[in-house]
Amino acid sequence: MAESYRPVIDLAADKPVPHEWLHATVASVECDAAGIADDVRDKLVDRLREHASRVPAFKLTVGPALAATGGVLLDTFPGTHFDALVATCVDAVNAVVEGGVGRPCGGPGHVSLSYRADTVGVDPRRGAIQNRLRDVRPGRTEITVTGVELVRVIQSEDASSYTWEHVARIPLGA
Repeated sequence: MAESYRPVIDLAADKPVPHEWLHATVASVECDAAGIADDVRDKLVDRLREHASRVPAFKLTVGPALAATGGVLLDTFPGTHFDALVATCVDAVNAVVEGGVGRPCGGPGHVSLSYRADTVGVDPRRGAIQNRLRDVRPGRTEITVTGVELVRVIQSEDASSYTWEHVARIPLGA
């Protein structure tokens, strides 16, 4: 489905997210990961496993695509189970990592298909891009969320891409 939006993303002059980096951010740890000691990270993994196991796997509709100022994203619905997973992960982070640094994902659940570099600026044609996104079919799909990945995120200098180092897979409950 992500590939079906590519011609519109190219038209928008956004930087597409490579398929292997597509993700829905659940929560973030808003501090320098290098400052988290190994024993704290291990405790965080244990706490996330304990708490996430209480959240059952759930279905999530991904799409349709929306043209936001910072890129093109796939909306997710319904938020009920996703929001519960977000709260669970933020609580686990704040219980283990000092400083109240656990933060929920930015806005409603979403999967970013592209990002706009800071240097590109605001595009007055975003409304026209949105109209073209509406024409793409299939516009949505259903997935089953069975777990979360704890990763260390690296953002490009121009904020146009993210990569990460894998830390642990945290399965949801049955």
